[in-house]
Amino acid sequence: MFNIVSKFFIVIGILSALSITIDILKHPQKEMPIMNLVWPINGLWAGLFGVWAYFTIGKNRKMDMSGMDMKDMDMSNMKMDDMDMSDMKMDNMNTKDHKYSSFWQGVVADTLHCGAGCSLADLIGPWLFLMFPFTLFNNYTFGEWTLDYFLALLTGVTFQYAAISPMMNEKGVKIWLRALKIDFLSLTSWQIGMYGWMALVTFVWLGRLSPTTPEFWFMMQIAMCCGFITAYPVNWWLVKVGIKMGM
Repeated sequence: MFNIVSKFFIVIGILSALSITIDILKHPQKEMPIMNLVWPINGLWAGLFGVWAYFTIGKNRKMDMSGMDMKDMDMSNMKMDDMDMSDMKMDNMNTKDHKYSSFWQGVVADTLHCGAGCSLADLIGPWLFLMFPFTLFNNYTFGEWTLDYFLALLTGVTFQYAAISPMMNEKGVKIWLRALKIDFLSLTSWQIGMYGWMALVTFVWLGRLSPTTPEFWFMMQIAMCCGFITAYPVNWWLVKVGIKMGM
């Protein structure tokens, strides 16, 4: 029965990701292209919640620059290339959907943006570890979690770089460091929730599961839900204090 339930939710996740992908191919998000990857990736674990989030929060979301102080800018002779946006505070650059503008919805999008990097890393990591296993503190699980964390940090910061680089005049290392600063706490809080669930699965309930089994990926879907729960309040705070851009 557990095997059947696992396969059912995996299929739901795949179908959810496909439905989001089909709509994105018809209506790509041009303002922030990285979100064209974020939404389908989250659909794999979030299932129907991911579909709901995309169609009610993410679809047709557009940049809103109304929070920026333009009164001291002479726009008549200014070219876009001359605008140095590197020193603008993140809390002055908000995004909102043409229908939905609630703060919590923007934080959901922010959290899922972080979650996509974690999810992609956790899709790749178990297969890499299967080929190149190693132990940490004489334990294979801790070794795999270490690999997954650094992969998540790499992909998460890359996703964050892709999100903020079009809006800033900085290039190279400065933008990567800014992306790391923005995403580190968010991503770490996500991984804490995910590892918390998988620790219960591995050390209390089921033992170490192989990524070749549907049970493993079903447990990973639930782990991602736990990651979202632990990362959401952190993202709320990051946006409130202006460290992270509100979507």
